[in-house]
This record gives sequence, structure tokens and C-alpha cells, in this order.
Amino acid sequence: MTGGTALAGDSLRLRCIEAVVEEGERFGILAAELAAGLTRAGGGLDVVVPWVPAWTARDLVGHLGTVHRWATDIVRAGTTDGPPASTRPPDDDDLLGWYAAGHTELVRALRTVPPDSPAWHMSPAAPKVAATWARRQAHELAVHRMDLEAAAGVPHAPIEPELADDGVDELLSIVVPRWAHTEPLAGASALVAVRNTDTGRGWEVRIARGAVDVAPRHSGTADATLTGAGTQLLLHLWGRPADVRVSGDAAAEALLRGR
Repeated sequence: MTGGTALAGDSLRLRCIEAVVEEGERFGILAAELAAGLTRAGGGLDVVVPWVPAWTARDLVGHLGTVHRWATDIVRAGTTDGPPASTRPPDDDDLLGWYAAGHTELVRALRTVPPDSPAWHMSPAAPKVAATWARRQAHELAVHRMDLEAAAGVPHAPIEPELADDGVDELLSIVVPRWAHTEPLAGASALVAVRNTDTGRGWEVRIARGAVDVAPRHSGTADATLTGAGTQLLLHLWGRPADVRVSGDAAAEALLRGR
């Protein structure tokens, strides 16, 4: 780390649980406003997410409700053996109630299951404990809440700089290694530097044909450099439009972006 103070340990876990509560409630309220025709966008929950046009707001609610139940089952299982089967959103008009119930159960699980309880995770770089899922769900909700705001045509609510910074760190250090065995990372070699202008924190990600190494330094030899404020970096790295500066090899920097 080249600057700033990162959240870590139990402070990170507890703050992420708070963020799951806050972001999940914010998402649910906005979804209800959309369904009731109370936002600038017309079309209710059938409005399209502009920067993910394959999704409507209804799809987004269904996706998060499904992910919440899936993560809850993982946290409560007490094993690293593998993921549970996923559920499907209801076809009736109770989608918002179904979402709210799943969010409530997720928060209850994150608060009550011991943080060191064994838990499966899709990334080889993630600790296989329940605490990891508070972090994953906090950042999942933050990005999808901004997706829903884009669909509704409302301004984005801010993300705390420390949380946005941790969201960038989680993507680079946990999520990107999950993709390491797939193309294009499996056949690529690149060194990419990332700098958060909010906190001064820096990362350097080395991709070497299926291996990913993340270091808290800048060597000055990167093929590409990505610079921006924390929330903008988080959006960009998850493939959303954002105000960031990219210098060097754009193809190298693109290797870090969410799928």
C-alpha cells in the first residue's frame, strides 16, 4: 500500500455487514419505487439497465435475491466442499417481498455464523471462511445498486472511500485470480498498475499465463496504469462506464475487468 488506511480483519467484516444492510435496503427501496412508477424512468421493473442491456430491473432484483440465498446457504453449510444449488426467483408479483426475505436471511447469517466457520468460495485466492462472504456480498450489492440507479435514472448514492477502496482490492486480489485459468488470462502475460486517488493506495497485478500475483507497490514497469477515485475504479473494473484514466496498453488493462 502506498497510502491511506485499509480496512482489515474484524473491522472489515463488521463494516461489510453494515454495508450489506445499508446497500440491500437502499436497493429494495429503489426497486419498490421503480415498481410503483415513482422514479424518472418509465416501465416499472421492466426498464432496461442501460450499461448492462441484457438485464431489466426485474432481472437484477431476481439475480440479487438468488445470490443472497446462495450465499446464505454457503455461510450456514459449515463446509468447504462445494456450492449449494441455486434457487430461482418467483414468477408471481411477490418478487420484491421475496428479495426482502432473502436479504434479511443473508444479514442474519452473516451476523450469527462464526466468522471463522468453514465456507466454500469460488476463488482459489479467498480464505475459505464465512467472513469472506460479508465482503463479497457488500461489494456485489454496491455495484448492482448502482446498476439499478442507472436504470431508474437517479443519481448514484456515494460509497464510502474506504469501502470502495476495499471493493477494488477484493476484485484484484480475490476475483481476478478466480478467472486466471480461463481466457484471456490463461494465455496472457501483463503487468498492470492501479492507483486509487481517494486513498493513495496502489496495486500492481502481474498476469503470467494463468497465474495472478497482486502486490501493494508500483515498480514503474507496468504495461498499463489505471488511475481514478475508488468508486470510479470499482465501476470500471466491473465493466461499467466510469471516469478513470488509462495509460499504456489498453488490452493489458482490460484483462482485469469483470465478466
